Amino acid sequence: MGAIPQVRASGPLWVAEIDCCGCEGLSSLVDQRCRVCVLKQLGAESAVDQVVLKRGYHRIYNSKELSKLARTFATIKLMVHDHALYAPREEGKCRGCVDRRQGKLSELWSKALANPHDPSIFEGIIEGQDGLEGECTECTRQHLHKLLSSIKAGLTSLKVLQRLTPTNYDEVFVARTKPFFVDGVWRSPKHPTRLIDSYALLEDRGQVRIYEQLDRPVPFYELDLPEFKWPAEHIELLDEAFRMEMREAPGHARFAYPTRIAGFAEDWYSTLLHMVRERLNIKISSGKLRELAKRMASWLAYRVLEPFSCDDHITDIYVPAPPELQPIYVVHDRWETCETGIYWTTSALLGIGETLASRLGTAFDEVRPQLDVEIPELGMRLFMSRHPAVWPRSISIAIRKRRRHAWTQPLFLARGTLTPLASSLVSNIIRAGASAFIIGEKGSAKTSKVETLIPEIGPHERIICYQDTEELHLEEFIAHGYKLENVRIANPDHLQRQIDAFLRGGEAFWLITEVRALEAVKATLGAAARQGSQPLVTSFHVKTKREMYDLICRIMGLHEAAYKYIDFIVSTARFSTPRGSVRRIIEIVEVLKEWEDKPEYVELFVDDRRNDQLVPKNFLKGDEHLIRQLNSHNLSNVDVIAACEQIEFLPPSEGGSHHIPMACERLAIETQDFLTGILVEAKMKSDLLNLSQRAGDTSYLELPFVSKAYDAYFALKKKYVPDYERVLEGWRAWLRSI
Repeated sequence: MGAIPQVRASGPLWVAEIDCCGCEGLSSLVDQRCRVCVLKQLGAESAVDQVVLKRGYHRIYNSKELSKLARTFATIKLMVHDHALYAPREEGKCRGCVDRRQGKLSELWSKALANPHDPSIFEGIIEGQDGLEGECTECTRQHLHKLLSSIKAGLTSLKVLQRLTPTNYDEVFVARTKPFFVDGVWRSPKHPTRLIDSYALLEDRGQVRIYEQLDRPVPFYELDLPEFKWPAEHIELLDEAFRMEMREAPGHARFAYPTRIAGFAEDWYSTLLHMVRERLNIKISSGKLRELAKRMASWLAYRVLEPFSCDDHITDIYVPAPPELQPIYVVHDRWETCETGIYWTTSALLGIGETLASRLGTAFDEVRPQLDVEIPELGMRLFMSRHPAVWPRSISIAIRKRRRHAWTQPLFLARGTLTPLASSLVSNIIRAGASAFIIGEKGSAKTSKVETLIPEIGPHERIICYQDTEELHLEEFIAHGYKLENVRIANPDHLQRQIDAFLRGGEAFWLITEVRALEAVKATLGAAARQGSQPLVTSFHVKTKREMYDLICRIMGLHEAAYKYIDFIVSTARFSTPRGSVRRIIEIVEVLKEWEDKPEYVELFVDDRRNDQLVPKNFLKGDEHLIRQLNSHNLSNVDVIAACEQIEFLPPSEGGSHHIPMACERLAIETQDFLTGILVEAKMKSDLLNLSQRAGDTSYLELPFVSKAYDAYFALKKKYVPDYERVLEGWRAWLRSI
């Protein structure tokens, strides 16, 4: 017999929790003993929406029909024990008969609780009444038959009984199982599906499967985590440790430091698990105990956010209110918006919100119902809103998630975002001191593009990063030798002050992420005006260069001269295709300086949407076939040194770049040498891409290897330029040594 149900509110739902620990049943309605226990106890409660049978694994029944069934049987029980329903109340001579009939029905009622799927249980009660005469026959017809008809009518009203069999209770009452430490309800797709994608999470955290829902336009995102498949004895061991009563915490517990909670919880549960193992004499290794403790601690500290953090394809996570009725949905970099089968709980969300608020030394309550907080160890920023701001008494969360590791240009090349030639052009003009604005709508990889330029600028240059949100992987870059300074901007009004302060700090490349507010735009354009010593790259949230001009000069009212301080605009976009979503750089343009009222540009690269490629337009002059070859992803068969004798930059007089010749004059280099450097660098990046594809190993495109490769290449360039033949010879030798 389980404990008395604990009925509590979870957002708009009422949930009955029954503690099954210590019970001999299976904690499943497939077990007759559990059916009797659950139906008896629920019958004494008000109607509930969910029923949770709690053991190491929680079994959750997500059907109101279970509560309705229990309450119907409770009503039948009252009828069975009501003497007045068996015979006229004033006739004491019938007491023996009434007691006998009532005893029989009571016995059948217990049997019916164990087997609600069997409608014939009460039908045999009349058979024992054969041979009755006179008043007894009339009494049976008037009372017992009427009582049995009422019982039958009550059961018949429950359509769910028509679907029940001895083995399908979990299916009919929509049962889901999960380890006790996992929040919410994890459901399967409700609609027919077809698998369209599958991949492993980072750090062997589990598997992701994405399904096309055949009668819905939204894909279904499924997390397959190892803890859902752990042996029952491992879950029971964790449950024992979780239930252990400790009189006091160890002396090293530092609950005043919320960022240490996860590490402390891991040590805590590792200790408890060793204690339980010794007490129960369970054979399990210390290494496995540590793994269990680590996973338990991550769930307690971060809940479902931790496994989501291990998927680098997710860019946003949304938990709508109320979370019990609406599933979490995610924005995937390939499949766009996907719904999950994960229904979180209001209480769990409030708990994590209050914990995160303590990091900021603030509160998350009805007086302060909004919270904007970062979890840098997960690469997430959360905006949470609770009641009374959110109705009904619930909570919602919007989460922006960055990639676990830094982006690089070779990673962009592998995804088809741009070509090696376009990548090399942008990198060279920025190293030459140009300002560049990266524009695009939300989710088009603007900030990621800014981040990829850090390795392009190189570890020998000082880089100052202005951020309002922790989006750039600065610690990872610093670990690989890059010279970065992180300037946090909590308020756009403060950006100008920070820029003024760092102008006195010496030469540096400036990266500014997500410029939005008027004051931030003014400050950023002012910084671009000083580009002689401060090359600037920033991301700007507009869809097109026309929108950018209108926003700056028409809506914000800045003078058009401010717009002319921008040298280049790199436009990004996101496209939906039958194979999923793709992010592309669709335009690289130079902003000319001699115009009035309407801005003029030189389109150096434009989007060829039919072939899904960025192609040169007013960039190079010469053999068109050779130019197409130079713009391919694979330059292994292209002699880029020889190509420089056949092509050149398109002159400004013919519609080509004005900035490149002026930059070459300022740097005292020949334009043809600058072009050769661009082409040789494009070949270097193509070689990295080819190496990754041949080896089937994307680690050659990640920051650690890219940093080593770039160091080797630029060291050779510094040593041998303008002899690019020797640069390429040395580069090939380095690559062969890998």
